[in-house]
Amino acid sequence: MNRFIRFFNQNRIRIIVTILIVVFIILIIQVINYILKQQDDNVVPTEPEIVDTSRPSESVISGDELPEEITDTNLNVISQFVEYCNNKQYQNAYDLLTQDCKDELFGTLDLFVSNYCNQIFTSPMTYQLELWYAAASTYTYRITYFSDNLLATGNATPTNTKDDYITIISSRDGDKLNINNFVEKEEVNNSTTAEEVPITIAINDRYTYKDYEIYNITISNNTDKTILISDGVNSNDICLVDTNEVEYNSILNEVPLVNLELEPGISKTIEIRFNKMYNLYRTIDHMSFKNIILDKQTYEQNAENAARVSINIDI
Repeated sequence: MNRFIRFFNQNRIRIIVTILIVVFIILIIQVINYILKQQDDNVVPTEPEIVDTSRPSESVISGDELPEEITDTNLNVISQFVEYCNNKQYQNAYDLLTQDCKDELFGTLDLFVSNYCNQIFTSPMTYQLELWYAAASTYTYRITYFSDNLLATGNATPTNTKDDYITIISSRDGDKLNINNFVEKEEVNNSTTAEEVPITIAINDRYTYKDYEIYNITISNNTDKTILISDGVNSNDICLVDTNEVEYNSILNEVPLVNLELEPGISKTIEIRFNKMYNLYRTIDHMSFKNIILDKQTYEQNAENAARVSINIDI
């Protein structure tokens, strides 16, 4: 005890200064905490912003803005289509489709009802829209169907959603719709004959979907041999090439091998699907056939010795 008293007396000033410093630091910390708490109490919590996607006029891809008049017209025809489907007025909804859409996907009203209406409109549906592309009187929207009414429930995450891409085609006959991810049909009508041999390839039509393109093609074999436009092994044998020289492979495994074979003097029309998503900013320049085999018999005997030729067709 005497030692402690002697130590305290000898270091009294230091001990007192140290205690004062500790007390001062504690007071400073308490003051800072009080100030921060007051600031937090004064912050007004903000509600999450609810984005109204019921009237999209700006493309989410390019940022381009549609005139209000065109937006009104587009949204009216989509609203009418959904209303018809909800009310089971299927003939009226079917009449809003383009003839190309009917020919390509829904040849009859019954097909439209069974393959589209009954798949999506299992209950009354509402929807949200996003404008994706707008070009040459063609307007493509992403439409999300859902059974919840977001405006009524305030639910930011709807349930039972079903997505589609719906394209409005404006013409003199009025506005019509392409649905079920089908964007448009275009006539191409370009053909090329190989310089080395009398083989002609004609591209007739292009069918554009959201995730791929389908081409209707006619090949004419005017040689005296059975030819193969591909052996079906490499999907890059037949491809699309855009203006930036990017290649988009065909999906050749969907094409029966017999459709890739042409006997002498025969013309054959086939459809080939290509792995190219819809994108207005990726313009296709040509279609390339890189591996046309000029004699099937020679190929089957010795593939390495088979003569081959390539053909490019402008699009």
